[in-house]
Amino acid sequence: MVKPEQRQRLSGNWDALPPNVAQYGRSADEIFAGYYEVEKKVGSDEMKHIPYGAIAMFTLADKLAAGLQQLLAGARKFNINEITRNELFSGNRETEAVTGIPFLTDVMDDSAKQILKG
Repeated sequence: MVKPEQRQRLSGNWDALPPNVAQYGRSADEIFAGYYEVEKKVGSDEMKHIPYGAIAMFTLADKLAAGLQQLLAGARKFNINEITRNELFSGNRETEAVTGIPFLTDVMDDSAKQILKG
């Protein structure tokens, strides 16, 4: 529950950057990995109108895209609609329970045991 006296701090209105953010830098171009990519798209003059949350979301989407490309390449699939549940695994048991996609350590467990048995 958000307490009214904490609302301003939680909404990102700080006198100083939190230490876990300041360790990466003091300005938006130092903090956000996607800053210059957004700047290329909108221009340097428009950057002062772009909310930091939007830059953060762009950076997140860019990282997700890179991860998806790596997944596709690792599965030797080159189109997103070629991926099936057989190429996926759940990173935790809760995801496994919700999606029915096997947990990381369970994927191909039987095959691995057969290889070890020789």
